[in-house]
Amino acid sequence: MSSDGEFDFEVMKAQGEAAGVPELYLLIMTPLPVTGSAPAVPSALEVHYAYMHRLVADGKVLAIGPCMGEPSIAGHAPVPPGFGILSVGSREEAEQIARDEPFHAMGWRHNTVMAWTPKFGSLIEVLRDAARPEE
Repeated sequence: MSSDGEFDFEVMKAQGEAAGVPELYLLIMTPLPVTGSAPAVPSALEVHYAYMHRLVADGKVLAIGPCMGEPSIAGHAPVPPGFGILSVGSREEAEQIARDEPFHAMGWRHNTVMAWTPKFGSLIEVLRDAARPEE
């Protein structure tokens, strides 16, 4: 926006180009219909949490968690959808994380990876700093 509150395309474009956030990856986790017997939820959740803990400790996850406000679907896995922001070196690494995610590996979720380059918003500085902790 310009100083008078009007939208200024060139100014906003320059701000987006100067954001400095490296490419991140969105991990979108969608529950699937369950076929056959499912493992016990508490033990499956423990395995899932251990996997997520390892990714966070390795600096590969900026944020991740369930979408608890989403309604469950009868006949689908007993886990909610989830969403995460990954800071990894390549799309291949992000896709491997998606494949190895325990609920996906159990057949409870379909995981999708999308490349994301944030350019605008109040979290730009936070994302830039979090994605480059060594600088």
